[in-house]
Amino acid sequence: MDNRIPQPQMLDGLSPVGDLDREKRSGLAQRGRLGDLRYGQRLDASAEHRWLVYVVEGSVNLVTSSGSISVAAGSTRARQPLFSEGRFQEYAVASGTAVVLRLDQRLYGILHGQQSQSGYEVEETELDDTESALFAEVYAACQEEKLELPALPEVAIKIQTAMKDPDVDIKRLSGIVSLDIAITAGLIRAASSAAYGVGNPVKSVRDATVRLGLVAARRLALTIAMQQVFRSSSPVLKRRMHELWDRSVHVSVLSFLLARQCKGLDAEQALLAGLLHDVGAVPILDYVGRNHPEATDEEVTAIIEKLHGVVGEIVFASWSMEPGMSMVVRESGNWLRDHEGPPDYCDLVIVARLYHLNQSDPDAAIPRFHEVPAFTRLDLPAPNEEGKLDLIENAASEREEMMAVIQGKA
Repeated sequence: MDNRIPQPQMLDGLSPVGDLDREKRSGLAQRGRLGDLRYGQRLDASAEHRWLVYVVEGSVNLVTSSGSISVAAGSTRARQPLFSEGRFQEYAVASGTAVVLRLDQRLYGILHGQQSQSGYEVEETELDDTESALFAEVYAACQEEKLELPALPEVAIKIQTAMKDPDVDIKRLSGIVSLDIAITAGLIRAASSAAYGVGNPVKSVRDATVRLGLVAARRLALTIAMQQVFRSSSPVLKRRMHELWDRSVHVSVLSFLLARQCKGLDAEQALLAGLLHDVGAVPILDYVGRNHPEATDEEVTAIIEKLHGVVGEIVFASWSMEPGMSMVVRESGNWLRDHEGPPDYCDLVIVARLYHLNQSDPDAAIPRFHEVPAFTRLDLPAPNEEGKLDLIENAASEREEMMAVIQGKA
């Protein structure tokens, strides 16, 4: 049976949910479920994507791309989620009778965001009765898959499909891109810009793809296509959507410029990550505009602050985006995010957001650069007295050029 509710103490010691405070762990447990497995029963990661799954009784054999391991209740491995993020090919088979704990991954994201973001720009938001009711409605729509997600633009779908073919070549990608005038013009302008140009301007999409390279051209084409996503049919929310798009473009280009200074990070992937870091706000704005046009700016802002990361992950999953990108939508709002290992795209976007806010809204309640772990991890030079980075300010022409490319002003 899968309808038993776990006790909150069952979450103690589990990673990452054990880091939540007691009240939030209790709330997460209330939404959790215990499920029995019989001998030989199989669990597929692709079917469990909305849950954090833990083995709490018995054992299972976990099959991954690198082999099979036994995961027994009470072991160190059992304190971690059974399935790794984005690895939908993994599966587990019960070694005997077993019990698994399922915790709502979306709800964990909300609770973690509330806890980790407290103290800076996005403090734990206190909701009044109206905001609470709206939050509950949007979250329920999320859980019941009734939220209308933005569709991946048709040309982007064709590019994604083509790039899954190991035999795809520049001719084929150029042919797909040529079907969209805005993307064609954007790639040609980008390849001829100061950011890429090392000679005469290119004149065709094929020449642009040759200069950029297949992977870079694909990511840049996807980025340009995403302008179609940031639209709203609601007259009430068109202004909000325009502001979201403008902010996303700025963060995107800043992420691009920062990535060029960081070994091991791809500038075009950073460009796409920066543009889509707040994409979860799009379906929220759309839902509120269609169902609650009377909602105030303050109410909409409160709901977006709490839900945009969770909804963004759902959007990314529906688009089959690159695995590492979901981390950006989930954690780029956390100024204090820290982790082991080298810098990643989430670090880039956090610093890009901080830089943009520092310049566009000097009175915002944001931390200083040296207080943000992502800034230290990227090993960037200290900003000047005006809070500016020379590596960004010295690239003003490239910055304007890339913004024009994304905005379709070729």
